[in-house]
Amino acid sequence: MTCNRATDGIGIVILTIMKSIGAVCGPDTLIFIKAKARRRRDHYGRPLEETDMKPQFHLPLITYPTASSLSVVQNAIDLARHQKADLIASLPQIKMPLVGQSSPWVDDIERLGSEAKRFSRDSGVTLSEAFCDHAHSAGIRAVIQAFEASEPQIRETLVEISRAYDLSIIEASETMMPLLEKLLFESGRPLVLFPANHVCGRIDTVAIAWDGSAPLSTALTGARLFLEGASKIILISITDDGSMNERSRARYAEVLRNSGLDVEIIVAGANGEEVAVAIQSTARALHADLIVAGAYGHSRIREFALGGVTRSLLVDLEMPVLVAH
Repeated sequence: MTCNRATDGIGIVILTIMKSIGAVCGPDTLIFIKAKARRRRDHYGRPLEETDMKPQFHLPLITYPTASSLSVVQNAIDLARHQKADLIASLPQIKMPLVGQSSPWVDDIERLGSEAKRFSRDSGVTLSEAFCDHAHSAGIRAVIQAFEASEPQIRETLVEISRAYDLSIIEASETMMPLLEKLLFESGRPLVLFPANHVCGRIDTVAIAWDGSAPLSTALTGARLFLEGASKIILISITDDGSMNERSRARYAEVLRNSGLDVEIIVAGANGEEVAVAIQSTARALHADLIVAGAYGHSRIREFALGGVTRSLLVDLEMPVLVAH
C-alpha cells in the first residue's frame, strides 16, 4: 500500500520509506512529514527562517492478543489535527521465542506461535491502513514506527518510547488497562484516554476535576496546550466530604483569568454517586469536551486512580480524560 501526498505550495512533504517487519502500510513503514515554514525578521530587519514548534503526540497500539480499536486511531488523528500536532504511532509485531527440537508439544507451541504472529501481523496491517487513510484525510504529519518484541517486552518498549513525547493517547478499556496503568505510572507523561469504540469531536471546553493536589498540577501542566486553545475552562469541585481547599481553587481560577481565559467554578455534590462518576456527569451536563484529572490526590478525586472504582468508570467512559500521575 502506498500513501502518496502532494505539496500545497507552502508546505514540504517528505516521503521516507523505512524497511520494517512487513506489518505497516504493506511491506514498509511509511513516514510522511509536512512542515510549514514562515518568514520572520531579527531586530536589524534581516529575514529569519523559522519552523513552527509543534506538539508531538504518541499513539501506542497493540496487535496481540487483541488489537487496538480503529476508533482510537481516528480519535488520535482528529486530536492531532485540532491541536496542530504531529502524531507518531508505535506498532508492535509480536516475536515468538524458539522452542527447540521437534516433538508433539513443541510442534503445538510452534503452531500457536505462528498463529499469534499471523494475528499480530494482520492486526498491524489493518491498523496501519486505517492510520494512513485517516492521516491523509486530516492532512497531518503522521508517522508509523514499527518494532518487533516478545509479548512481555512490548509494554516496556511502549513505555520507553512514550517518554519522548508530549503525551500518549490510549483507549479506556479492560483490554488496554495493563498498558494504560504502565504508561500512566512509568512513562512520566500525561495520557489522553478516549472511550472505547466511540469517536469524539473537537476539544473546546475543558473541565478540571479540581482537588488542589500535586498530581492534578502535573496533569494541568500536561494539559496546557488544551487550556490555551479552550474557549472556556470549568473548575468542578465535588465537595461531599468537605475537604476542598477553596482558597487554592480561587487562586488557580484567578491565574487562568489573568492569562486571558474564561473560567467558571462549579461546586456540586455527588448525590450518592461515586465522585469520579459525578465529575463526568457534571462535565457532560456543562458540555465539556475534556476532563483533566490527577491520577492520585489527597481528596476523593483519588478515585480517578486506577483502582476498582476507576476500572468500572473507564470501561463506561463517555468523554476524553487527560490524566497524569
